Amino acid sequence: MKKTKIISLFLALVLLFCSCSSETETVGGNYMLATGKAGGTYYSLGTCIASIWDKYSQSTTNIATTTGSVANIEMLLKDNADFAFVQSDILHYALEGQEMYEENKQRGVSVVANLYTEAAQFVVNASTDIESISDLAGKTVAVGKYGTATEAAARKILEAYGVTYDMITVKYQTFSEAMSGLSSGSIDAAFAVSSLPSANILEYSQTREIRLLPISLTQSTAFKRSCPFFRDGVILNDVYGTSGSVSTVCIDVLLICRSNLPTQNVFSITKSLFDNTDEIVSGHAKGADINPVTASETKIGTYHSGARQYYDSLGAEAPSSSSQS
Repeated sequence: MKKTKIISLFLALVLLFCSCSSETETVGGNYMLATGKAGGTYYSLGTCIASIWDKYSQSTTNIATTTGSVANIEMLLKDNADFAFVQSDILHYALEGQEMYEENKQRGVSVVANLYTEAAQFVVNASTDIESISDLAGKTVAVGKYGTATEAAARKILEAYGVTYDMITVKYQTFSEAMSGLSSGSIDAAFAVSSLPSANILEYSQTREIRLLPISLTQSTAFKRSCPFFRDGVILNDVYGTSGSVSTVCIDVLLICRSNLPTQNVFSITKSLFDNTDEIVSGHAKGADINPVTASETKIGTYHSGARQYYDSLGAEAPSSSSQS
């Protein structure tokens, strides 16, 4: 009888141990990661991250090239992708039914990690008398392609400084087109949201002296309230060789996923990513910006339970926000 009780107790302890260890075991899967255009940062960083997932979480990850954040969210919602890169402003618009998602709130996506930030940049030739965004009234300004997140950001920043579209000549151009216009003199200012340095701006600054216009969240209370995805930032003078550093606003680049992915799968993916950040650093320049502390800090969306479980295990609390996934 005693022997039977001991065996039963032993089996119960084994079952308890297995149930506890299942919280952290590696779980593989077949995934699709939606990135961006081939050769771009999203694509190259995504390829690097996917190789780490597959190496350490027993997964198989395919990379999808896309046109960017809007397409990536659509792929998740249609179950054509499991993970995706997205700018935090696009996620905010999707969750709140604003801009390109007007009256069409989206659900079903969750945040895995805040990876790095991209900076808003208004560029003018240093030879002009344009010193501030307010000086753009009456000028010709390239704001990005119509209906994009870049264009929406440009419009909101301009309005925060009292400049509306009816006060300027608006050019809906890609940034490469805008830089050509800046060179020819057909436009006065070009706007971009990109990681630093922007390849286009850097190339332009090699042959012409440029000026970056300062941007600050404190310019307008309404601006800060209507754009919760913006963070204060700075562009140092050595980025483009400008005469001085300028303030700016930044947008987070997030790794998101389908909300219905199993908790353990997302935990395993998140763990494999942040347990091996040294390999991201050696594989991509943006790897230096990726760490579990900032990864658990974004004001947009809610974290997937698997990602939150990982951050909680490190003592980093993954916050919820007013924008629900």
